Order: sequence, then structure tokens, then C-alpha cells
Amino acid sequence: MAKKPEYIVPMVRRALQILHFLLEHRGSHGIGEIAQALNFPKTSVFKILYTLESDRLVAKDAEDRYSLGLGFLPFEAEIRNRWNFTDVTRPIMERGVALSGESLNLGICVDDAIVMLDTVAGEEFFIMRHLIPIAPLYCSAIGKIFLAEYEEEDRRQYLENTVFTPRTISTLCDEKSILADLKTIDETGTAYDREEYEYGLSCMAKGIYARGELIAGISLSGPTSRLAHKGMDRMEEILADVADALAAEPGLGSLLQL
Repeated sequence: MAKKPEYIVPMVRRALQILHFLLEHRGSHGIGEIAQALNFPKTSVFKILYTLESDRLVAKDAEDRYSLGLGFLPFEAEIRNRWNFTDVTRPIMERGVALSGESLNLGICVDDAIVMLDTVAGEEFFIMRHLIPIAPLYCSAIGKIFLAEYEEEDRRQYLENTVFTPRTISTLCDEKSILADLKTIDETGTAYDREEYEYGLSCMAKGIYARGELIAGISLSGPTSRLAHKGMDRMEEILADVADALAAEPGLGSLLQL
């Protein structure tokens, strides 16, 4: 949902954007590289990284290049200790993978982005994947499910404030195409990513609802050619059964709340 801009602290937002950059771009990166990629002043990037390094949230190597630091490990451990949602979701997802042979992915929407919580892998395939735990709404199947649920004003703000970057030649980057796609999702309840996020990889998604509220999305992904060979209708049937089974689990909404 749209946030009130007057409550946003610019320097904190910049720090978070730098952390997201380091998460999405593996390896180490220099101050100049980060500043150029995010269009931030070098002095601001230096001060933010210096502060984050003091709490070990980033690490600096001998060449003054930065990566995510070990300071995040206690956060990860605490989250994993508190959450046991996979005890509920894993058996259902594993049954879906056994029937389809394709990967199933569970995600939620946090601040206009999809956070992937869990994946059960299907059959192997040899496609170079650059998937990350955080995906945009406009070019991921689960993201489209959530975007289709946005109220008109929230959707308008998202479309106005988002820089649409084409990950492939199939990525929908203009408002007219995106709105037409969302209209179809409203009508069918299924969202498709047809090689919009990664070449050679297609994905379909359904929403998971609790008491009428969208709490998560479940997607089925695999090589485009293999999904077509197996039959997209059959894959969608399996996905729908998985989504219904997850929605029927009492208390899942509470477990999935960040």
C-alpha cells in the first residue's frame, strides 16, 4: 500500500536502497559504483557505508569495496526461530511439485515488492538464473497478483513512482500494457510472467486469501518450452489446487505476517 511521504526519512531510505543494491548485486562494490548506480552523492554513500560498517551490516575488503556483512546473521536467525510457516506450507507445496515437476514459490508483498519466503524446487533445468529474493511487482507473476489487488489510487501512485526497467524484451514497461494485463488478472485470477523476468523462464501465480484478504501468492515456474509441453492448463490446475489448500490452512495469515 502507498506510504505517506512525509513520514519517510530520506537518509534511512538511502541506506536501505544501498543495502538492497548490495543484496541484488552479488560480490563487492566500490563507493563510486554504488553512487553511480543509485544516483546518490559519493559523500552520502561514504557516510552511510561507514555507519553500516560500524555495526557490521556491511563489510569492507582490502580494496575498499563493500558487501553485506555478518551483522545481518542474528536477524536472520531470529526470524527463522520465530517463523514456522514452512511446517504448514512445505507439505502442500511438495505435493504440488510432485504432480507438476516444476518449482513452486511462496511470496508476500512488502513495500511494493515481492519477498520470496520459500521455494520447493522442481525438475532440473539448465537456464542461467539471476533470480533474487526480492522481486518487482510489475514483472513477476506474484507481484502482478498483488498489483491487481491494489486500490485504484495506490495503483496509480505505484505506476507514477516506479521506474520500469526491462529485464527482457518481453517485460511490460508501459502503463497501457500493464493495466491491460492487470485487467486480465482481475478476470481470471491468474497472473503470468511470460519470460518477462528471465529469458527462457515462465511463471504463473495465484493468490492465497484469508477471510477475503490477499495474504500471499504462490507461483509455479519452469522452462517455457517444458511448461508448454506439459500443458499450461494442467499446470494452472495444479497451481490452483495448491493455492486452495494453502488458503484452507487455519492461521496461515498470522504466520506470514512480517
